[in-house]
Amino acid sequence: MRHFFRVALALAAVGCGSSSPSSMPATGGTTGNAGTTGSAGTTGRGGTTGSAGRGGTTGAAGTTGAAGTTGAGGSTGACTIGAFPAADPSMPGPFATVTENNVGPAAGVGVDGGAAPMFTMFRPMDLKQGGLCHPVITWGNGTGSTPNLYGVLLRHLASHGFVVIASNSTNVAQGDPPPMVAGVTWVLDQNADPSSVLYQRIDTTHIGATGHSQGGFATTTAGGDAHITTIAPLSGASTQRNLHGPAMLFCGGMDTTVPCSTVMNAYNGITNQPVMLASYLAADHANWISFGNGTAVKPVEVTVTAWMRVHLMGDTALRGRFYGASCTLCQDAAWTVMRKMMDQ
Repeated sequence: MRHFFRVALALAAVGCGSSSPSSMPATGGTTGNAGTTGSAGTTGRGGTTGSAGRGGTTGAAGTTGAAGTTGAGGSTGACTIGAFPAADPSMPGPFATVTENNVGPAAGVGVDGGAAPMFTMFRPMDLKQGGLCHPVITWGNGTGSTPNLYGVLLRHLASHGFVVIASNSTNVAQGDPPPMVAGVTWVLDQNADPSSVLYQRIDTTHIGATGHSQGGFATTTAGGDAHITTIAPLSGASTQRNLHGPAMLFCGGMDTTVPCSTVMNAYNGITNQPVMLASYLAADHANWISFGNGTAVKPVEVTVTAWMRVHLMGDTALRGRFYGASCTLCQDAAWTVMRKMMDQ
C-alpha cells in the first residue's frame, strides 16, 4: 500500500500528460426523423335507402362500411446482441460519433473539495445503425487529466461502435462508489429508460474497462465489478484477484513513472483468467497517446481497440493478435509479451 501511494504521488507530480493540448469535444449529431404514420383507411359509403314499391314498405338502409386501420409508425424495436462485422482497428470504424459533455451522475471527488464531477460520453451518433446492441467501455483518466486529453482514442473507440463513458474526475481512483463503476451503472439504467437515447441500444453483457496511469489502477479496481467482462489498464495496474474475464496489462518499456515491474506484480496476481502483459518497448508513460483532434491512432491505441473488439464484439478475425501459440503481438519485435491461459 505504501508503494501505491508513492506511485500516486509520482503521478500527481507528473500530471499524466495534463500539460499536453486537449482535444475539442465533437459536436452532437442531429436527431433522426421518426417513422411516418400510415394514412387511415377511408370510411365506406353507406348504402342508399331502397325506394318504396307501389303500396309496399320502404327498403332498409345500407350499412356503413368499416373504417380502415391506421398504418404502423416507425420501428422502435430493441437492438440485437451479436457479433459485429470485422473491422481494421487501426482505422476509424463505420460509425459517425458524437461527444456529450456533463452527462450522468456526479461521482468521485471534486477538485479542491468542490462538487463531484460528472461524465463525458463518446458514442455512435446513430445507435440504430446496423441494429446491433453496443458494448460499453468505461474510461479512467490519469492524474490531473480529463477525457479531452484522450479524445482521439475515445472517439476512435466510439467510431467502432462502443459507447464510452468517461469520468471527468482528475483523481478517478477516489470515490465511493468508484467513478468508473458509477458510469457503468448509469449507462445500464439509461438502457432501461424509455426517455433515453440509449434505451434498448446497449449490450449489457459485454462491458470493458480501460484507463491510463491512475486510471489504469482504477481500471483494475473496477474489474472486480461483476458487470466488467474484460479490462485493459494502461501504464498502471494493481493486483485484482476477482476479475470476471480476460485482462491485457500494458506497460511502456521506457516508463519510469510506472515501470513494467509494477505492472508485473499485477500480472503475477492474476491466476484465474487469461491475462497478457504487453510492453511496447519504445513507450514511456505518455508518448503512446495521440493528442489533438485528428483520427490517426498510435500502435498502443490500435492494440487496445483490437482487444476490445475481440472480447466485447466477437471479432474473431483479430483474435490471433493475442491468442494462440504464435500470436501476432508475440511475434512483433516492437513488443515484449507474457501470457497465461492464452495458448488456444
